Amino acid sequence: MAQVGAVHSVGESIVRHLSGAHAIERGVQAGLAEDRQTLPACRFQQVSGTELNNNFSPAENLITFYLFRMGMDKNLRSTADHKYPRDPKSRPLSLELHYLVSCWSASGMNEQTLMSWTMLELHRTALLDRAVLQPASLWEEDESVQLQLSEMNHESMMRIWDALQPDYRLSVSYVARTVRIETGVRSDAAPVVATRFGLQKRSEDIDA
Repeated sequence: MAQVGAVHSVGESIVRHLSGAHAIERGVQAGLAEDRQTLPACRFQQVSGTELNNNFSPAENLITFYLFRMGMDKNLRSTADHKYPRDPKSRPLSLELHYLVSCWSASGMNEQTLMSWTMLELHRTALLDRAVLQPASLWEEDESVQLQLSEMNHESMMRIWDALQPDYRLSVSYVARTVRIETGVRSDAAPVVATRFGLQKRSEDIDA
């Protein structure tokens, strides 16, 4: 299970991975003929609602990850801590993270190309394991998070953008599951592992 800082770590890990993959792809395309160089320069950034509402207007190509909702993973709501399976107080908090991924560009071609490339790269890296999740100190060695493209209807998408100051940008939504955060809570007493029963003669049996 992960530590409480793991929620922020997921977004930062995705951004770091995409930045590295984008740089590699740009390096590969630099060796191609000019008419085959399709991937424009771009930055990747995790942002908050406050940042988006504070005159957010990037002057360069940018892909942003905005965590707009956190919810309980209903399938793992009652899953126990594997280290303390009989202790209900140690049951981890199992979270789903919902991201709005948006592209900021003055060029329609760049906007569509960068969003397509981002979705393709996230499709290739649908499972975020310890090699991607950083810093490693926040995660257990066998921990992983699944990243999936999620369908969001037009009305739900517009509600999010109506709450933000910038005008609508080309956007898609993703869900990362499951981030299991260790509670650190333990019962005062050790769990019961055995029960002993004894037999005792009743007084009336002895008198008889």
